[in-house]
Amino acid sequence: MEYKTIKELCDLVVDCPHSTPTWTEHGKIVIRNNNIKNGRIDFTSPSFTDDEHFAQRIKRAVPKAGDIVITREAPMGEVGMIPEGIKCCLGQRMVLLRANERICDKHYLLYGLQSQFVQHQISWSEGTGTTVSNLRIPHLEQIRVPYVPLDQQKKISSVLYALGDKIENNRKLNDNLAA
Repeated sequence: MEYKTIKELCDLVVDCPHSTPTWTEHGKIVIRNNNIKNGRIDFTSPSFTDDEHFAQRIKRAVPKAGDIVITREAPMGEVGMIPEGIKCCLGQRMVLLRANERICDKHYLLYGLQSQFVQHQISWSEGTGTTVSNLRIPHLEQIRVPYVPLDQQKKISSVLYALGDKIENNRKLNDNLAA
């Protein structure tokens, strides 16, 4: 099996600003750790900031549809993909990954990051923080992801995407039935 590092697979690996934005009732969406779970970003209870703080938070990179967000701590290693039509910035303790689409399918990368193989490497960061374990950028960039040619990545990710979509639709249906 061939492997490539996250640094090799991504055009961008960008750490979030290490500050808390000013919270507002409405405004620009801020993705927070509690929004990311099971490979998805949940926007049902969004947090917001004002235009000034939003501008500060997108200086390093403007998040766009298809970018992957990974949490650095509390919890460490949760991932989700920014969907179409969402204008947002990152909260604290997360990293933006943008796949190099010439060699890496973004959905393949998303699923690869959720694999036991990659999550085990992420767990090597346990005990690195003073109070909470923390995934550091140099370690994140060196994490290895199983690599296959791009056409195979697309086939794999299309099957996994279809299954994930079916699971999500069933979850929503169950939630509606329970309500």
